[in-house]
Amino acid sequence: MKLLIIQPWYCAIGHPAQSLTNMASAIGKDERVDYLVSNNSKSDIFMGSIERLRAWGKVESYAVSTQIGISNTVRAILALLRIRLKGRQYQRIFFIDGSLYVIALLWPIFSFWHPIERISVLHLFGPNPGMGWRRWWTRFVIGRFLKRREVKFYLRTEELAQSWRDTYKDFAGSIRIGTLPSLEIPDGPVYQHSLVSSDQVRFGIIGQIRPGKSIEWLVPTFQNNVALGKLTVAGEFNIPQTREQLSVLNGFDGFINCFMTESDMLERAAAQDYLLMLYDKWDKRMESAVLYLAARVNRPVIVYGDGWCGRMVREFGCGVVVPTDHQEAVEYFRRIPRPGSAQYGALLNGMTAFREAHSVESLRPVLMRELFG
Repeated sequence: MKLLIIQPWYCAIGHPAQSLTNMASAIGKDERVDYLVSNNSKSDIFMGSIERLRAWGKVESYAVSTQIGISNTVRAILALLRIRLKGRQYQRIFFIDGSLYVIALLWPIFSFWHPIERISVLHLFGPNPGMGWRRWWTRFVIGRFLKRREVKFYLRTEELAQSWRDTYKDFAGSIRIGTLPSLEIPDGPVYQHSLVSSDQVRFGIIGQIRPGKSIEWLVPTFQNNVALGKLTVAGEFNIPQTREQLSVLNGFDGFINCFMTESDMLERAAAQDYLLMLYDKWDKRMESAVLYLAARVNRPVIVYGDGWCGRMVREFGCGVVVPTDHQEAVEYFRRIPRPGSAQYGALLNGMTAFREAHSVESLRPVLMRELFG
C-alpha cells in the first residue's frame, strides 16, 4: 500500500510546513509514504523546510502564486493527475489543510478516473469557515463528498468534530468524522530552563503578533499596574497592517519585535512564569499552538474558560482560567499562584501531564493506526 500526503498550504506563513514535518518525523522513514507540497518561489520559508521534510521521505512540489488560496488546492489535484499519468499509483491520499470545498467538488471527477481505497482530509475549521458556507450548493457539495465510502474526515479537536457531526446529523450513519491531534511536542526531554526567582511574576505573549490576543488591553493594564508583574510581548507582526491596529505596543518596553526561530521561541517562552492565551477573536473550538509551546517549556497558561483551551486546562490542571471581564481578570492576576508555591507546583505537574498525553511518543500509535489501519 502506498500513501501520498498532500499539503497545499505548505509555503504559507505560520505552522503548515512545521506541522507536516512533525507528522513526517512521527511516521519516520517509511517507503510506503510520499509527500506532495506547494512551492511559492517568493516564499523564504520553502527551501529550508522542504530540505527538512526530505529527510523523511520522497517529496515532490508544484508551483503556486498564493499562500493558502483556492488555486493551491486546485493545483494540488492537477499535480496528482500528472503523477498518475506518469504511472505512479497510490492507494491512499491524505490532504492536510487546503480548500475543503475544492477537494469536495473535484474529487468525484478524479476518483472516477482513478479510484482510491481511501482519501482522508484533515481540516482546520468548523462548518462555517467563511463566505459561501450558508449557500445550499456549498453545503450540498461538501455533504455529498463526506458521504462517499472512501472518505475519512479529521478535525484537530473534539469540539470541531462535534460541530461537523451536528451539521450533518442527518447523515450520521454514512459519514466518518474523527480527530487527529497535532504533533507539536517532539520526542525527548522537556526543554531545560530552570525557573529563576524574581520579585515580579512574568507573563508572556509569545508568537505571532496580531489582534485577538488581548494585547490591546493587557499592555496598558500592566503599564498602569506595575505590581501585577512584568508583561513581555515577543514576536513578529502577521501582516503590516497589524502594526497600526496594535499601536498600543509603540513605546512599550516589554515589546520585542522580532522573528523567532524555534529555539528562540522556546527560550523566550521558558523565561516566563505564565504564557497568556486570552483569545478574544478566536474560534473557541480550535486548538492553540501556544499551549503546545507552553508544554514544551513546562510553563502554565492563562486562558478563558470555554472551548478547547479551557477544556484542556480544566482536564489537566495545567493553567489558570480567568473571567472574560477585564477588571475581574486583573483581580485574578493579583492572586495568581507565584512561582515556588505549592499551587504553582501543581500547575507545573498539570502541564507535565498534558505534555505526556500529547507528545509524539503518545500519539504515534494513533497516527499510524489512522494512516494505515
